[in-house]
Amino acid sequence: MKKLIFLPILTLTILITSCSSNDDNSSSSNFEGNWNGQYTGNDDNGNWTVNINSDGIVSGTATSSVFSESSDINGITSENGTLTATLGTTSSGGVFIGQLNGNSGNGTWTNTSLNYNGNWTGNKQ
Repeated sequence: MKKLIFLPILTLTILITSCSSNDDNSSSSNFEGNWNGQYTGNDDNGNWTVNINSDGIVSGTATSSVFSESSDINGITSENGTLTATLGTTSSGGVFIGQLNGNSGNGTWTNTSLNYNGNWTGNKQ
């Protein structure tokens, strides 16, 4: 009888410990860190700097060499490195879309309100 009670308790103990949540709070983003680069296009170009946090959240600044203005960059990266970010606001700014691979990245940018577009490149610092 004692063996019959012990077996379910042992099984339950193993299940609880093996199915527990991951207590490792380490970085979940492979792209975490500071990044910077350039964006180019026919009508605008400049530099950008962002920080990607452990959750893949992107925040930073882009500075136009043509207009001498800075705009906020806010967005997100996926686990596979797809970057989607808004430059300025969605109504008067642009969108950065691209791919991060290891310590480098590239993609395109578009500002539909001004009909500007081009490419961007960057590296992790």
